Amino acid sequence: NDGAEVVIVDNLCNSCEESVKRIKELAGDKSDKVTYREVDLLDAAALESLFQKFRFDAVIHFAGLKAVGESVSKPLLYYHNNITSTLYLLDTMARH
Repeated sequence: NDGAEVVIVDNLCNSCEESVKRIKELAGDKSDKVTYREVDLLDAAALESLFQKFRFDAVIHFAGLKAVGESVSKPLLYYHNNITSTLYLLDTMARH
């Protein structure tokens, strides 16, 4: 969509800013329509601030821990990160 703007939200716990740079490169001449914000979805206040700053028509949620070995040894960390962050996101979306 020519008018679409994309906001990438990531806490970079499992990634790096190079990934954001590559996404902007893939966007080519539309790279100015790609914005990045370093936000942890577990930070409800930061998430609220983000939704106050931007108007979202759609959200695609890819954030989540996914290392199988670590998830077996630290299941509560994974449950907390993946489920709680999703609930915070959904709750914030519902308010906006």
